[in-house]
Amino acid sequence: MCRARLSTAVFIAVAVLAAVFFVRGPGSTAPPRIAPGAPCANCGMEVQDLRFACERRDDRGWRVYDAIECLLADRAPRGAAVAYLADYDRRTLHRSDSLWVVRGAFASPMGAGLAAFLDRDAADGVAAETHGRVGRLGDVARAEGGR
Repeated sequence: MCRARLSTAVFIAVAVLAAVFFVRGPGSTAPPRIAPGAPCANCGMEVQDLRFACERRDDRGWRVYDAIECLLADRAPRGAAVAYLADYDRRTLHRSDSLWVVRGAFASPMGAGLAAFLDRDAADGVAAETHGRVGRLGDVARAEGGR
């Protein structure tokens, strides 16, 4: 009877590990989900609003940020890692090079008014409403002085 329970437990453990392996893949570069309350790697504030959260990977693992401006201000070595930003409307992470970034007059966690959008029309709409501009993350970084 004990042997049967042990076999079942081992089978379940192997099945769970296999599922995780196939979902994330070996050496997956996809970022983990950001949990509300996670500390920002740059300023230490807790992530409160997932519309602005972002992250990037470095040699030590994933670095979580509460806002795009914290990602840009972080002086930790960057390497060739790609940043992932949250789509403002969906609150889901996407590669930064697939998003449009709006800088406008709206409240964001660190006050710079930066938000990312998958949909260019949505970005243009928010930019028009907030007297902002639309660009890619690299454009914003250059405007911020290369931070």
